[in-house]
Amino acid sequence: MNKQLLQQTIDHLAATQEKINEIETFVGLDGYIDLIQRAVKSEKNGVKEFFPTIAEIAAHIAKASGVSAQIELVTQEIKLGGNAPIMAHALGSLGFTTSCIGNFGKTEIHPVFKNISERVTLLSVGESAMTNALEFHDGKLILSEVGPFTHQDWTFIRSTVEFSAITQRIENSSLVALVDWCNLPYATDTWQGILADVLPKINKKPRVFFFDIADPSRRPDEDLKKALDVVAGYNDYGKVILGLNENETEKVYTALNRLNNTNPDTSLSLIEKGKYIFNHINVWNLLIHPTNRSISITKEKVVELMGRFVKEPKISTGGGDNFNAGFCLGQMLGFSMEESMIAAMANSGAYVQNGNSPSVANLINYISQWQSEL
Repeated sequence: MNKQLLQQTIDHLAATQEKINEIETFVGLDGYIDLIQRAVKSEKNGVKEFFPTIAEIAAHIAKASGVSAQIELVTQEIKLGGNAPIMAHALGSLGFTTSCIGNFGKTEIHPVFKNISERVTLLSVGESAMTNALEFHDGKLILSEVGPFTHQDWTFIRSTVEFSAITQRIENSSLVALVDWCNLPYATDTWQGILADVLPKINKKPRVFFFDIADPSRRPDEDLKKALDVVAGYNDYGKVILGLNENETEKVYTALNRLNNTNPDTSLSLIEKGKYIFNHINVWNLLIHPTNRSISITKEKVVELMGRFVKEPKISTGGGDNFNAGFCLGQMLGFSMEESMIAAMANSGAYVQNGNSPSVANLINYISQWQSEL
């Protein structure tokens, strides 16, 4: 990482942070109550040792085949969850006035969501889903239900939350982030509804449209193609960004090969797979965030930047959503691609390191710490 580039990002953040209070954003459309948990490997003298890696617990589980087993879980935190509220909270923590539509309670907002940033307004469409998030040093296992989302198509959403309120909030927003496609049976329908019923009727000011499909592996390839075709329609209204983590990149690359009746080349690098995806979809920017770096692909250039390794993470669930918020911050404030990527990795790193979403001041401090280590 270049120290000068880190300093440029710090300077740009300091010079533009007052503008953040004037910018509105819109995020949707899930909502979970997350149980952040660790799996107990052993206990001696009242001290619990947790499984450190997914590989180790996977081997332990494999041995239980045919004989059964029980694994103790320790809940370390109960927090708001879902890609939408976590990203909305991250944006609110940075100072953006944010509207978040999703599942936060049927008759009243569940208490866990009352911890969201005070700059976030919640528009609830129903009960929250539940997630068991098992955390390890090398990643996390997200065990989620999707039952509360199974009937929530676009017609339901616009009849549950006043349509004029949705339209007005999107019109006021410089960022529209639509996330967690894989867990929402009617996500494509909702994205198409916003594209057809809202965007043609509002002002044409510059906007960023951010999409996160999450892990698509259990959805049919044809469903993924339909969703990506809808995403392409947003190009008529602003900058369209598709965000993927490393696992999602592999899955989308494989799915697109199947759809094109070609064999995926497992020897390709992550960048080469990203280029294949970019060339077979229609977005302004494909943003890939492995745990140790980030990759941006546009028609003009490919950028790869290494991140800062967090040795002892306090939390990993939500790291990607904070990454996405940091990148969108950069894009809304006119940062270069490289500065946006640094803001993204720093926003995620500060969250993972400290266990909460950073403010702009926290973000600057984190980048300064990163800079001092080089």
